[in-house]
Amino acid sequence: MSSPTTDAPRRSETKHRAILEAAARCVGRDGYAATSIEAVAAEAGVGKQTIYRWWPSKPALFVEVYSALVNRTLLSPDGAMAAAPPGRPVSDLLRRLFGLYRSTPAGSILAGLIGAAAEDTQTRAAVRDGLVLGRRSILLDRIRDAAPAGADRSRMEHVNDLIVSMIWQRLIMAPEDLTNSFADELAQLVDTVGHAG
Repeated sequence: MSSPTTDAPRRSETKHRAILEAAARCVGRDGYAATSIEAVAAEAGVGKQTIYRWWPSKPALFVEVYSALVNRTLLSPDGAMAAAPPGRPVSDLLRRLFGLYRSTPAGSILAGLIGAAAEDTQTRAAVRDGLVLGRRSILLDRIRDAAPAGADRSRMEHVNDLIVSMIWQRLIMAPEDLTNSFADELAQLVDTVGHAG
């Protein structure tokens, strides 16, 4: 029989994962705005205080749910989503990202967080720290790898921000247009800005 010290972390990890999965199901079914901590707790079969023990707020919980659904492994060249042709790291990443938006509630979660951030400082802080700053290198590293020879690499941060803003705008206004062709179009900005005077 396992000792209590080895069982407790395993039970906590199982419960933690169950809450993330329950939160994703709730958003997939009801949308971000209509999903409450109470609903997630009921779906996961835990008390809401269990959720608040790990996440101080709904935005903090859903930033982690988003990060679990859109994890670095699935966005890597070895991930499971359909990839772009070889040698196109930005297209490859964005195609994988858009595929996850189509196949999971990740897009709905991000759109909900963006919308709520406009009016709520707690949500704005969670999005800034967990997504804007916490995950910035995922795309920025690919952009820098794809930049044309001689490009001003400091400008690639501006390209990163431009691409992210265009994705977020389309995610809110026309999520059905987050397609492979749009991924390729965004990737071309790296060359365009890299070669600009």
